[in-house]
Amino acid sequence: MTLNNIVLGGEHPERLLVLVHGLGADERDLAGVVPYLDPDNRFLTVLPQGPYPAPPGYAWFSFGAEDNGFTESLAALDDLVDEACAEYDLPRSEAVIAGFSQGAGMALALGYGPGTSVRPAGVLAMSGFQPRGVDLADEEGVTYPAALVQHGRLDPVVPPVRGNLVAQLLAERGVPTVYHEYLMQHELTMESIADARAWLAQILQGERPT
Repeated sequence: MTLNNIVLGGEHPERLLVLVHGLGADERDLAGVVPYLDPDNRFLTVLPQGPYPAPPGYAWFSFGAEDNGFTESLAALDDLVDEACAEYDLPRSEAVIAGFSQGAGMALALGYGPGTSVRPAGVLAMSGFQPRGVDLADEEGVTYPAALVQHGRLDPVVPPVRGNLVAQLLAERGVPTVYHEYLMQHELTMESIADARAWLAQILQGERPT
């Protein structure tokens, strides 16, 4: 499975940033936040498109179905990270994987799920949740990426308790984790984006914020 994507960034990026959209959106959905997250063009930003139609956009997997496409999408996303790092000569161990809603679930699975050989430096989960059947950060002797988990207190789509539970689980398993809730619904705001930008700056400096 090959994913369609768009690529944004300066001529000499330092690291890879992957932004994974949510259910019913597409690869352009998060492009507008890139100048705010990365105002100095220090990242090469790849925005992939989910492989399954979910009008008006696309999805990474379906809910409720036994064969829901999750495994195939995760493998394709994993391959996309490898390909982007190889093409632009960027270390995968310094990448950041970010996602919104269903895309946050994909980012969490890629960063903390079993079987990943080279994990990124950070995972940004915005209004997300732990995918069903995926245990997170449960392997011993693994240095897991730092996490920033953000959620809206008024989110009617993904209840904030699901983001809170993700943050609690990661922190309990030794992952450097920052958790923020905002007075917002299932969305991004300038406040949440500013916090994400500050966290990314810390990751760029080699820090693992808690």
